[in-house]
Formats: sequence, C-alpha cells, structure tokens
Amino acid sequence: MWLIETATLELKSVVEAEKRSYAVLSHTWGDEEVSFEQFRNTSSTARRQGAFGKIAKTCEIALQNGLSYAWVDTCCIDKSSSAELSEAINSMFKYYQDSAFCIAFIHDLPGSPDPSTLNADFESRFPRCRWLTRGWTLQELIAPPRVLFYDSTWTFRGSKHDWKPLLFRETGVDEATLDSPSGLRSIPVARRMSWASKRQTTRTEDLAYCLLGIFDVNMPLIYGEGRKAFMRLQEEIAKDSCDLSLFAWQQEGSSPSYRGILAQSVTEFSHCREIKHRIKGAIIPTEFALTNRGLRIETALVDVPAVSDDLILNLGVSYRDDWPIHTSRGWIGVYLAQTRDGFVRASPHALFEAGSPDRLRCPPGLIYIRKALDPSDSIDVARRFERAIRLEVGRSPSWSGAITMESVAPKGLWVENHACFLHQGQGINAYVRFKVRLPDKTTRSIIVACSTMGEPVCAIWHSHDPLWNHVDHFLNNCNERADFVATDYLRFHFLGRDPNKYSSKAIQNFPSPGMEVFTTISAELKEHRNEGGQLEFILQITPGTRTIEQQNATTT
Repeated sequence: MWLIETATLELKSVVEAEKRSYAVLSHTWGDEEVSFEQFRNTSSTARRQGAFGKIAKTCEIALQNGLSYAWVDTCCIDKSSSAELSEAINSMFKYYQDSAFCIAFIHDLPGSPDPSTLNADFESRFPRCRWLTRGWTLQELIAPPRVLFYDSTWTFRGSKHDWKPLLFRETGVDEATLDSPSGLRSIPVARRMSWASKRQTTRTEDLAYCLLGIFDVNMPLIYGEGRKAFMRLQEEIAKDSCDLSLFAWQQEGSSPSYRGILAQSVTEFSHCREIKHRIKGAIIPTEFALTNRGLRIETALVDVPAVSDDLILNLGVSYRDDWPIHTSRGWIGVYLAQTRDGFVRASPHALFEAGSPDRLRCPPGLIYIRKALDPSDSIDVARRFERAIRLEVGRSPSWSGAITMESVAPKGLWVENHACFLHQGQGINAYVRFKVRLPDKTTRSIIVACSTMGEPVCAIWHSHDPLWNHVDHFLNNCNERADFVATDYLRFHFLGRDPNKYSSKAIQNFPSPGMEVFTTISAELKEHRNEGGQLEFILQITPGTRTIEQQNATTT
C-alpha cells in the first residue's frame, strides 16, 4: 500500500497501514488526474496538473488533524502492475474503513456567498452533484468512520453524520449503515444492489468491481470481460451467502420472456430499495450453489394457478418485516418455467408477491435453474411444449374403481403442473406407473409406456405380465435421461422388431372374481394441436368396464 506523507508530499510504501493513521480522498475523476508514475516523478510536471491541487489540499487537511499520511486513489496505486491494481481494488473498502476520515471533495458544488445559507444551499444543490452518480463513491460513503464534505472552494459543508436523512433519501443507504458498515451482511443482497443501481462507472467491469467491499467478496480483475464481471460478482456472492434476494431483480420491459436466474446488470435491482427480510431479525438459511448446470437448490416451489401457469420460488423477503404471525402473505418470489435443461426465470419483468389467491406447495425436491439464457434460448423455451406428451386420465361413468399415478420416467422431462413430458431430440420414450383399485377393492399395478420416436406407439403391462420384471428392472436401473431419448427401447427392445406389434393404442383387462364385469384400462397416444397451434401428443388413459359377454365377444 502506498501512502503520501502529508508533510513532504512524497510516496511511501507500507506493508499494512496502521488503522486511523491516514486520511483518504473521495472525488470524481477528471481529465488531468495525477497518476502514480507522475506523482513519483519529483519534477514539477505533476504539480502543474489541475488535479494536483486536491491531492495537496487533502494532505493539508490531514496534517492539520495530526495525521502523517493520506491516500488518494489516482496516485497511490501503480496501475502498471496488474497484481497491485487487483490487490488495491479488492482491498479498497478496507482502505477506506481503516482510515481516520474521508474527505469528499464535491467539485461541482459551488461555494455559497452567504455563510448563513450554507446548509440550505447544500441540501438543494448536493442532490444534483456528480459524486452521487458514480459507482466508486458508494463504498467511499459507507466504509469510512467519518466522511467530511467540501465544496469546490474547499469550504467544509458538514459530515455524513450531519446529513444522514439527506443521504438516505438520495442514496437509499439506511442511517444505521451510514453510522457503521458492520451490519452490512444483515441487509438483503437485493437492497444493497439497489444502492448502486443508478450509479455509473467509466469501465463496464468497474460497476461490479466497485461493489466487492459492499458484499465482502474478492475476485480477480479481468478488464475486457464486460458484463461478465457482474455475472462473476453474483457467483461470488452466492458462494458466501444464504440470501435468495440475490435473485429478486427485474428487467426493464417484458422482452425477452425468459431469462436465467442471474441479473445482467445492477440496474435491474433499482426497485429493491425497500426489500427486507420478511421476518425481522431472522435470516432463514437456505443452502444453494451455482454449478455448471446452474443454480442448484433443494426447495418446495409454489403453484398459484389463479396467477400463473408457472411455478414460484419463494425468496424469503418482503417489502415489509412486520407481518402478523398468523399470516403467510407478503413474501416475494420469482416465476420459474421448467424446461428439458432445468428451470428458467419466467416473466423476468415481474415479481410475485404472496396475497390472497390459493397457493399450492409442491413436494420438496432438488432443482436446477439455468444461470443465463441467450435470446435464441428464450425463443426455444417459449416453444418447449411443442411435441410434448400431455397426460390425461379419464374414467367411464360406470366404473367404480380408482387409478392413481405413482411415478414417471424420465423425471427430468416431466412437468408436474402441466402433467406432461417435454420433447427432446428425435422424440422420447415415456413411462408412467399407476396403482389401480378395482371395483372389488383389490389393487393392481400397471406401467403405461409410449414412444414419439417415429409413429406413436403405446403399451401397457401389469404385474403378472411376462415382461413386467424386465420393464421394472429397466426403470429401476436406467440412466435418468439418455435411455429415454437416445434409443427407442420401447419399440425395439420391449415390443420387439415386428412392426405388426406397434400400435398407438393398448388395452389391459382385469377380471374381478365373483363379479360379472372386467375392468378395462386403455391407453392411446394421439397427435393434437394446442391453442398456440403447436403439435403435441395426448396420452389418454381411460379406465372402464366390460361385461363378460362383451369381453367374450371381443375375444371371439
């Protein structure tokens, strides 16, 4: 760390500066800033540059307050060394936090000719100053124990403690944080993001790097990566946080219709200024991780049919933290649509806020949510139900039994709230296990299978069928996805290679001892055009009854 000796205006290298031994300068950069190389050159070149005056004034004020050192970002970082630059940016929050005080030089705040109106003048003019719009000045406001504001004439205009209500109104940073940054981790991630949502930096990457200290994370600097820097920042936050509000962003406008779970820019958190943990003083720990498949999280999604066809992930935050203990309303969530490659963010321009409509909690399970989507991926998601297999279970009015679905395969292509299997590749094999309660109160297990690889094919097996053990063993030991989309096992392995055995309809009959009727389970796979004009398949399962005479006539 390089410091300026306030008495000599010379640079000095220190391994670790003593706390409260130096002052720091917060300012907005201009065209003639003094670089590290220029400042080290003892010639008068650096001293003739316009920006040298604010360095000298910073040292003067520090010296007047008994400090031997000062730190200024323009001339105390050797930017020709990528290692030193990376260390400085990753440590900058700590530099400001360990300082004795920070001098905020507001170059576009004119001096007031009337000393009696200094406060009124500051309150009216300061909100329009450039200092409030820059990314780096956010941590320079929060981290130091004291921030002293000076106008363009170097007249003292008060401290951040004097102006806490004004600073809160203009920046969104709450007064407790202005007093001390020690409680930053208890503030929702989305709310902290909102503080920077309307700020700007010269380099795109710096809009991520300037937030490292706000979230207490470190990461290497890669100038030239553009918006990927903000994606990496979110990934680093996710490694060290249980706070799902990281995903409470909203895009501007309704297009695209689908996105990944990560925001593209800090600007998408601009609406999160009022976000709070729903239960005051309680952060519910949620384990999640970002993997090569996206966000991995074990959770129970929520289905609100009256609001959306998509499912909802509860983020555990709200716009209030004073909800009565007898209500579960008020929590904020994001809409998720299931695809063959995991879930994606649906309606990314909107958030769900739990209100009065009935909500159905889905069974808990492990899900993956993709990190990001290309625009072309969003179009594919919109067409995800094309060639899907939609399951419909009917029943004959005369049948008094019951049929219950027990399991499906492949699970990764099954969309529970739409009761369908998604299409992949050249088509899929799909299997559904049912438990059938016959009218005589006995039960039977059946497996219904179908294939969309080529002409539609359907099959049914019951527990006494010669092939049952073979099919059951396959389902218990198969690969989760590949064995259902890479090879047409149903057509060529279970049904054999004889095309005469292939049919889009299958029937199984179950006699009930002592009764004059048979239970008939029929399964038929047929093509259908949905409301959007897309081709899909309907797998129709229909339980019914036949009399012995009808069965004999059919057999004959």
